[in-house]
Amino acid sequence: MRIVIVTSSSNRSGGTRQALYQARGLAERGHDVTLALPENSSFWELAPDPWWRPLPDDAKGWRAGMEALLFRQGEARVPAIVHAFHNRAVKRVALWGLWWRRRGVACVAHRGVLYRPGNPLPYLSPAMRAVIVNSGACAKALSHCTPKRKIHLVANAVPDERITPTLPAEEVRRRLGLGAAAPCFVYVGNDSRVKGAEELIRAFAAADLPDVRLIMLGVSPERWRPLGESLGADLVLPGSVENVSDYMQLADAFVFPTNLDSAPNTLLEAIRMGLPVLATAVGGVPEIMDGNGLLVPPGDARALTEALRGMASDPGRRAVWGRRSLALGRKFSVEARCAALETIYESVL
Repeated sequence: MRIVIVTSSSNRSGGTRQALYQARGLAERGHDVTLALPENSSFWELAPDPWWRPLPDDAKGWRAGMEALLFRQGEARVPAIVHAFHNRAVKRVALWGLWWRRRGVACVAHRGVLYRPGNPLPYLSPAMRAVIVNSGACAKALSHCTPKRKIHLVANAVPDERITPTLPAEEVRRRLGLGAAAPCFVYVGNDSRVKGAEELIRAFAAADLPDVRLIMLGVSPERWRPLGESLGADLVLPGSVENVSDYMQLADAFVFPTNLDSAPNTLLEAIRMGLPVLATAVGGVPEIMDGNGLLVPPGDARALTEALRGMASDPGRRAVWGRRSLALGRKFSVEARCAALETIYESVL
C-alpha cells in the first residue's frame, strides 16, 4: 500500500509520536510509507528515518508538497492513503481530498482529544473516509458531529525502543544522587495545568512519605522546585528528557494525575514497562487501566494523598499490579496498531 502520513504539529506531541511510530511500523510491514513533517518540527533534531519528508514552513505550499508525494504525471502513484494528524492537517486534507479521491486517494483522520470539534466539516467531508480515535471517550465526543460508521477505535501504540533503557539503572541513580535502595515514584508530564503537576506535589507532600522520592520528568525545575521546598516534598526534577525509560526503570510505581487525557503515551509506556499505576479516572484512562493499579477521582486531593500512601505501603500489591500491566501492555504494541490500521485502510480503498 502507498501511505502518506502527515502531521501539522511542530512539537513532540503525543499525536506526532503516534504518526512517527505507525509510519515506521507500516514501513517495516512492507508498505510504501512517507511521513510528512513541518520543516520546523522539533523531531528533525532526532535521527530522521529515510522516509521522512519536510513540509514548507508556509502552509500555502503544503498542497503542492503533498501532491508531489502522491502523484506522478497527474495520476496517483498507486491507490493511496493519506492519514492526517492534528487540526490544520486534517482540515486541509479534508478539503484537498475532494479532488484527490477521483485520483485514487482515500483520506483518513486521526483524532485523540476529548472535546467536540469546533469545526465539524472536516469530519463530514466525503473525502474523509475514516476517523481513527484512540479511546471510547474520544469516539463519544466525536460522534455528535461525525457518522458513527466513519469512527474506528484503534489503541495508541508504544514501540519497544521507548520502553528499553539506554543507561544502566545504577548510572541513572548516581546521576540523580539517589541511593541504591531509595523507593521512587515517577511522573511524566509538562507544566500544563491539565497534567496535574501541582496537585501531585501537594498530595505527595501531604502523604508524608519520607522514604519515597518523587521523580518528575518533563516539568520545569525552576517552576516547581520552590513549591516542593516550601511544602517539604522531596522532589527529583531532571527536566525534559527524551529517553524516559532510563528513569522509569527506577520506578516502584507510575503516578499520572491528569485532569484531561484520551490515551496518553506516557501511561502506555509505564504499562508496557510493567509498572503499577496510580492515575485519575478521566477521559480514556479508565479504559486503559484494568486491575493494574489505583484510580482516583480528578480534583480530589484527599483521595490522591491516600492513594499515594496506599501505593507506597504495599509492595506485594504493587508486584501484582505490575504483572497485570505487563499483560495489558501487549495490546499497545506497534504491531497491533498497524494490523488494525491495515484493515481500515483496505476497507476505505
